[in-house]
Amino acid sequence: MPIDCMKNSKQLLKAVSVLFTSSLTLTVNNANADSVIETEQKLLSGLSAINELKFEQAVDTFSELGKDYPKYRLAHLITADLLATRSGQQELMNLVHKRNPKSVGKLLDEAEVRWQFSREELNNSQHFDDFVIKSAQQRHILLVSLQESRLYLYERGSNGDMQQVADYYVTMGRKGSGKRKEGDLRTPIGVYHMIDLLPGEDLPDLYGVGALPLNYPNEWDKKNGKTGSGIWLHGVPSDTYIRPPKSSRGCVVLNNNVMEKLLGQYDIPFSTPVLIIDEQKSALGFTESKQGVLSDIKAWLNDNHSEVSWDKVSVYRYPNENSLYYVTFPNALGDSLVHQFWQRNDSGKWQVLIESQDLVGEKLKQQKSQASKVRDSQNNLS
Repeated sequence: MPIDCMKNSKQLLKAVSVLFTSSLTLTVNNANADSVIETEQKLLSGLSAINELKFEQAVDTFSELGKDYPKYRLAHLITADLLATRSGQQELMNLVHKRNPKSVGKLLDEAEVRWQFSREELNNSQHFDDFVIKSAQQRHILLVSLQESRLYLYERGSNGDMQQVADYYVTMGRKGSGKRKEGDLRTPIGVYHMIDLLPGEDLPDLYGVGALPLNYPNEWDKKNGKTGSGIWLHGVPSDTYIRPPKSSRGCVVLNNNVMEKLLGQYDIPFSTPVLIIDEQKSALGFTESKQGVLSDIKAWLNDNHSEVSWDKVSVYRYPNENSLYYVTFPNALGDSLVHQFWQRNDSGKWQVLIESQDLVGEKLKQQKSQASKVRDSQNNLS
C-alpha cells in the first residue's frame, strides 16, 4: 500500500500514483445517497487526491473524515501518515507501521479494496443476471460479492422487475471464501435464506445494532459434508465504524447504519434469498442457456408437480458448482416451501439431486429457536 515507509511527501504521492493508476470513477444513484455512501465518496475522493498528487487536498479530506467519524480508523491512519510525511517524521511513521503490522495492513487492505471497486467499470446487474435465472414473488434479494467486498440489495419495483436499490461495502471471513467446516474462518458460497432478525439489545456488542441469521448449512452443504453454524449478516461493535475486508469468523459484516437500514427501512422479511458469490470461482461450468434451463425445469415441473404455478417458482444458478441449479416454490397448500437442487447427469438428462420440503410456520419456529440458542453463545461465528 502507498502510505508506507516513504522518505518525503513527493515519494509518498508518487507511490500512490503508481499503485492507483486509474482515475476515480465512482457514481452514486441519488436514491443511495445516505451517510454511508457519502462517507465512502469522501474516502475515495481523498484517495483520488493522493493519486492526482493533490497533497493538501488529501490531508484536508481525511482530516475532515476523521473528525466527522471519530471511529473510522482508516481515516485516522491515512491522516497521520500524510501529516508525518509533510512534517518530515517518516521514521516515526515507519516505527508505528512496524510495531502494528497486522492492524495497519488490514486497514490499508480496506483502502485498496474500496479503491479497486470504485475504479473498475462494473456492470452492477451482471452478477444478478448471472445467478438469478428467475425470481418469483420475493420483495427483496440480497447478493454478496465477496470478490468485491460488496453487498447489493435488489427490490421489486412497481413494474414487477427486481431493481438494484443500494450497494454497500462488507467484511468477510479472515480466511476468505469457501467455508467447509466449523471454525475454518471462511464465509460460505451458496444460496441461503434469512431465518430470523436479532435486535442489537439482545446481542453482545460485537454484533452491532442487529443481525440477520442465514440457514447455513443448507441441504446441499450437508450433502457435501460442510459443517458449522451461526453465519449471519450483522453490524460492528459500538467503537468501530467498519471492519477490514477479511476480519470476521465467517459472517458478512456491515456498517451499523447499513444494518439499521436492512433491519428497519427495507423491512427484509424472513426467507429472503441471499446469494453469496465469489467472482473468481463463479464461472465454473456455466455453459447452460438460461432459456433452455427454464424450459427444461418448467417441463419437468409440469410432469411431476402440475399443481405448481410457474410464476411462484424461483430458479438460481448455484455459485461455485458445475451446472447446479437451486429451485424453490411453495407446495399446493402454500404452507410449505419446496427446495430442489438440479444437475444434469452424464447422459445430459436432468436429475433432482435433493428435494426437501418444510412447513413455513414450523420451519421459522424451529429456526428462530435454533438461532436463539446460537445467539446466547459468544462463539457463534463459526
